[in-house]
Amino acid sequence: MSSLEHKALLQDQQEGQMLQIHARPKPHLNIAGIDFAHSVKPALYLSGDAVDYFSLPDGRILAYLLDVSGSGTAAALLCMFIKSMVRHSVAMSKDISAASVLGDVNRLLLEAGIDKHATMVCMIVEPEHNKLQWANAGHTPRPFFWSENAAQLQLGGGQIIGLFADANYQNQVINLPKSFSFVVVSDGVLDCLPEASFAEREQQLVELIEQEQGVFSALHARLDLSRQQQMPDDISMLVVSRGLYE
Repeated sequence: MSSLEHKALLQDQQEGQMLQIHARPKPHLNIAGIDFAHSVKPALYLSGDAVDYFSLPDGRILAYLLDVSGSGTAAALLCMFIKSMVRHSVAMSKDISAASVLGDVNRLLLEAGIDKHATMVCMIVEPEHNKLQWANAGHTPRPFFWSENAAQLQLGGGQIIGLFADANYQNQVINLPKSFSFVVVSDGVLDCLPEASFAEREQQLVELIEQEQGVFSALHARLDLSRQQQMPDDISMLVVSRGLYE
């Protein structure tokens, strides 16, 4: 590859990165009294991780974290494709749930015939009724829920989207206290922790969330997500919370 070709490719990647950044919601946003905060750090320029959150017509709020297999341009384009699928699901469904969104995305991805898959955690917050509904499509680490100075790893999962036509997703419901934090991270975050087994790193995250009381800015700093050095995988974190003091 000539130097001119390399320069053009680099510029293309950098411009793609800026488009990805602009396509995401604001890094910090309060919707109906619920705080949403996220961070996405690509391994290089384009990320195979994605987050989004937005209000539904009925006043509920939908949010998700997505981790596409692989990285680079193909993964980044699939992130945008799945984002459009989520919006399509919301627009076409009468009874929207976290599980139904995952089911729609899985079906549409299989119909498109794209030989890629992804993990995803989708959640719907009901501020008026103090409930958080969520569903998991094969995503690890599993979500963490903090309240009353204690963090817990949430159980429940489902099949990865884009692989199985008969995949089944289940809604989980959490009754929300006055103050809470629901934390979802991509598996790239595990690379920020000391060498250990997967289970030990999940437990490290539980302890870290307890120490920082689920606060996004504190977790971001402790995990050093602003690090400048290149990491082997994309790193992302989404925190949905209320009643915390940043």
